[in-house]
Amino acid sequence: MDNKREKNNIDIRDGFFDEVYDIASKDKNVIFITADADAFSLEKYKKDLPEQFINIGVAEQNMIAVAAGLALSGKKVFVYSMIPFIAMRCYEHIKTNICGMNLAITIIGVGAGLSFENDGPTHHAVADIAVMRTLPEITILNPADSCSAAVCANFAYQSRSPVYVRLDKGIFPVLTDGNNNFSDGLRVLRNLKDINIISTGFMSHQAVKVAKELEKNNIGAGVADLYMIKPVNKEALLRIIEKSKQLITLEENSAIGGIGDIVSNFLIENKKYIPLKMISLKDEQCFNYGSRGWLHKNYCLDVESVVKSIMEENLPQKNTSNPGQFLFNRKITVDDFARSFGATPDDILFDCRELIEKNDFRYRIIEGEERDNIILNVLKKIEIDNQIIGAETRTAQWETGWSENLKEFIESNYDLNKITPKFIRSNQVIRFNQQYIMPVDPNFEHDYFNVFRTWFFRKYLKDYNDIYDFGCGSGYNLVPMAKMYPDKNFYGLDFVPSSPELINRIANAHNLKIKGYVFNLRQPNESFEVKPGAAVFTSGTIEQIASDFEPFLQFLLKQSPGICIHIEPIIETYDENNLVDYLAIKFHKKRGYTQGYLTRLRELEAEGKIKILKVKRLFFGSLYMEGFTYIIWKPVK
Repeated sequence: MDNKREKNNIDIRDGFFDEVYDIASKDKNVIFITADADAFSLEKYKKDLPEQFINIGVAEQNMIAVAAGLALSGKKVFVYSMIPFIAMRCYEHIKTNICGMNLAITIIGVGAGLSFENDGPTHHAVADIAVMRTLPEITILNPADSCSAAVCANFAYQSRSPVYVRLDKGIFPVLTDGNNNFSDGLRVLRNLKDINIISTGFMSHQAVKVAKELEKNNIGAGVADLYMIKPVNKEALLRIIEKSKQLITLEENSAIGGIGDIVSNFLIENKKYIPLKMISLKDEQCFNYGSRGWLHKNYCLDVESVVKSIMEENLPQKNTSNPGQFLFNRKITVDDFARSFGATPDDILFDCRELIEKNDFRYRIIEGEERDNIILNVLKKIEIDNQIIGAETRTAQWETGWSENLKEFIESNYDLNKITPKFIRSNQVIRFNQQYIMPVDPNFEHDYFNVFRTWFFRKYLKDYNDIYDFGCGSGYNLVPMAKMYPDKNFYGLDFVPSSPELINRIANAHNLKIKGYVFNLRQPNESFEVKPGAAVFTSGTIEQIASDFEPFLQFLLKQSPGICIHIEPIIETYDENNLVDYLAIKFHKKRGYTQGYLTRLRELEAEGKIKILKVKRLFFGSLYMEGFTYIIWKPVK
């Protein structure tokens, strides 16, 4: 393949078909049959080798019969179509016409797993491994990249018995170089550890990402790509098992009949009694439509969900009965949420309780030497940090950030998961009740805030028909507001053009009543009108204009909204006699976040211009500061 396009830049199907083209160019007995399926590199095959190419039309079962006849006459045959049609619909014909006579025919199925994402359940291929494994004569190959796809093409050509090749679709990075030894039927992608992940196909890429995320939490995990699913190389698999204290199988297949079953049976047969965690699709019909990323998140196969699942069992632990282990012995309850929000448990309604039940809010308090190290790192960060809030360069950074969300939103076919801002990170130490804590769930901060804003929007936005989100960014808060209240009017305003463009695209794609506008809080457009009696909302916006908030305050006073709501880091609410709070104050000042906003509101209240309805600190935030104190006020007319 030296004269071909770079393997990193070609579709995995083309990696396979480029190799088939080379083989067929040298062997006139090679015949390629397709049931009206196509791929980019087949164009060259059809043009240069027309006598070795047959498009039999949408007649997959007939294609199998024709292939068998050609194989019996001495031809080396490759047949190609979508997996649901060539593997599932043709199962009986493959069993009788190909495997029954042990003919060396290669069956190529495209669309492994959920790769035909938006085409829905008729095109999902999540049970074909289980079905095809029942055929005694067949070999099953599942390449993960164009390099291993080319190896599989050569293997299939040289085979003297039936071969079934599952191909994904799309361009994926090559996981190992071309010098990798493919003779074992599996390849080690990350050095083996006590915990090792065995995966196949597209999910091998996910497994590598999972291992990298686990490494951030001091959990080492090796990764092996099982590209020959049947027969499994017993010696190679045994080498992995003998180096493992725990095995994890990760696949985009049904829970029944996939590589989880293969590894499980192998452990039993070889009397290897080590823990095995099988992560796959559930044993249920996959009737949902959406992008592959959305489907993965929905079925807990995305990287974050897999990491969470593994971490629940493997995060370092420590307790008195077992000094080598940490104990996640605390959990945030409905009562805890109520206290944090300044509410009563009865105020926490069904939708919030459902989120609390759904997510894992277990945690442990960080103490001793571990806490000392965190404090030391925070102090070092404060000392070297050179980011200045309010600097002119911040505008360009906002434009870049929202442009990235806009691009990903468009490329994902308008997936709302893509509007999550990049600054929301997982696997972080959290501050809670003036202590540092380590959650079980890597998405703890996002999940906590999601419960809070669900409660908050229900309580404080219900009486207002027009809601203005100043500094709306990617629409991260605006979208759940608009979904909660589909009949209200929402306005998203931000400093840079990419934000309102993203907001307006979201509104059009998801039929939400939102309009986006450019608006500079430092220099408010006096011609812009907030409807009388409307709700004004900011979240993490006032913080970004340093202490230059007076123009925006005066703008709001002139507009006379019904209510003004801010969710912001408010320096006046910290306790400087508490070490965790004191560090937040130091960080807040070093960065130059807004100071004096609450003090100014109190001055305006003393002047009789506004009434402060509530100020509540959640006692919850990220490693360096708390960004979730809320202030509610309204002008006095």
